[in-house]
Amino acid sequence: MNGPVRFVQSAVGARIAYTTLGHGPPLVVVPPWMTHLDALTGLSGYRRFHEVLGRKHTVVLYDRWGTGLSDRDRTDFSLDGEVQVLIDLVDHLRYRRFAVLGPSHGGPVAVAVAHRAPRRVSHLILYGTGARTLIDAKAWPPLRDLVLASWPAATRAIAALATPGCESGDVEAFAALMRASATPEMTVALQDAAMRYDLTEVLGAIRTPTLVLNRWGDPFVSPEAARRLAGLIPGAALELVDGDAHVHLVGDVGTLADRITAFTAGTSRRPSAQLSAREVEVLQLVAEGCTNAEVAHRLVLSVRTVERHLLNSYTKLGVRGRTEAVSHWLGRPSEDVVPPA
Repeated sequence: MNGPVRFVQSAVGARIAYTTLGHGPPLVVVPPWMTHLDALTGLSGYRRFHEVLGRKHTVVLYDRWGTGLSDRDRTDFSLDGEVQVLIDLVDHLRYRRFAVLGPSHGGPVAVAVAHRAPRRVSHLILYGTGARTLIDAKAWPPLRDLVLASWPAATRAIAALATPGCESGDVEAFAALMRASATPEMTVALQDAAMRYDLTEVLGAIRTPTLVLNRWGDPFVSPEAARRLAGLIPGAALELVDGDAHVHLVGDVGTLADRITAFTAGTSRRPSAQLSAREVEVLQLVAEGCTNAEVAHRLVLSVRTVERHLLNSYTKLGVRGRTEAVSHWLGRPSEDVVPPA
């Protein structure tokens, strides 16, 4: 379903492999930790995800510098280099304005591009990511040692952690993708560099319409972490969807793609969708002063389900939290409402 793989010469001194698919306003997908344009197609949700996006967008995929079909020789691991590659690519394609999707490790690069080129980025979508690295500083040293000592074992371990609850072939497909994408030495170098990325301070300066999208069971990014990220970006919308996989090209990829295209079409900045009957019940009880546990007991739901209904309500109402939601529901100023924790 892709177009042919082509190459652009970047100012960083490397040839970058890219392909496009679909039709419409451009949507550039920032590559995560490592990519390989051919091996990506082995993931179970690859076709479905890009078919949905391609109905609304010209989707631009490219292999990260140092990985895949892009030049493998790389010694500059700066964030500036990552941004330069993306800008060179969109300039080559003559895109004056484009949306950016930053999945996983691609999130910090997507944020940096939106911050440095705000007039060019129409929409910023951050999936399963944060402003900093996803791998804990304490967890990385032993994992780093495993990558360098036994690359096949490391790829299988990482793949199993990143694709829980998915089709049986996805673990091996993702492990194979990693092995095809980069050497263990390049993998380590890229993650070592990512440990130094920290864009927390620039999030408050982002003015691009932003969607923070996350799965409830993501093993790397918790719902609370996604909510914190959205809270740091002015006007950002937060959407939490069902699923446990971290990798965006496995699991229920149709829902992810639908949420992305709804956002870029403009329907998620101030959603027109009405609250569901259950969301109304939950919000009414919260407005009456019930805690989440009390709501769960009265409606015979789990506390997690109550939290999910509340977060969905926040998104639909265009509010940023519990107090604003209750204020909106009661028609009173936010400062007059002190809902229970």
